[in-house]
Amino acid sequence: MGFLDKAKAAANELAAKADTALGSSGFGGPAAPSGGGDANAYFHDLGVLTYLEASGRPASAEDRARVMTALQELDGRGALRSFALHTAPPPAPGMAGSVPPPPGMAGSAAPPPPPGMAGSAAPPPPPGPSAPFVPPPAAAEPPAAPVTPPPPPSWMKDEG
Repeated sequence: MGFLDKAKAAANELAAKADTALGSSGFGGPAAPSGGGDANAYFHDLGVLTYLEASGRPASAEDRARVMTALQELDGRGALRSFALHTAPPPAPGMAGSVPPPPGMAGSAAPPPPPGMAGSAAPPPPPGPSAPFVPPPAAAEPPAAPVTPPPPPSWMKDEG
């Protein structure tokens, strides 16, 4: 028997021991017995029953009680490791990729310009509780007399 054959046999033996230990502790995987801790199947069934009820279709009260009892038993044993949702709503339009400001910093400073726009003019600040607009004072002196334009170039003169 070669080295790789021995390593494979040892790995299979270790995997079988791990499956046995996990199954007896309630953290069984797909090969766990039907009451052995397959929380995903119970959560799926609870979701189906809830959806049926929410959409006005009949759902079995006995099935709901059975699923809830199984989930409560799993929770009591500590077999439910995460209550995190696996889906999230999409971001609001125009908000994809934006990062919210840190707490207490909302509205304190303008955000930096997008990449490639560093030299462009900054947008005007948002209107806020500032002093009312006062138009600039009118010029004290009237403008100088208009300057007469230069004569047209020779190639534009009408010959004839």
